Amino acid sequence: MPLPFLIALIVVLALHYILAISTIYLLMKDMGIVKAMIPWNIVILLLPLIGPAAYLVYRQIAKKK
Repeated sequence: MPLPFLIALIVVLALHYILAISTIYLLMKDMGIVKAMIPWNIVILLLPLIGPAAYLVYRQIAKKK
């Protein structure tokens, strides 16, 4: 595996870890512990960078309503 690709992969996964933890914290703060948050947890954890971004966009839209 080429070194630049490996470094980029490490950076993306580290960024995903930070985003996932902070987004799940916001999710628990918004919803509490309910069954409705299980699908969001799965999306946030399994889709690197896209999962946390999707919840943050959804959160911004839901707050405006």
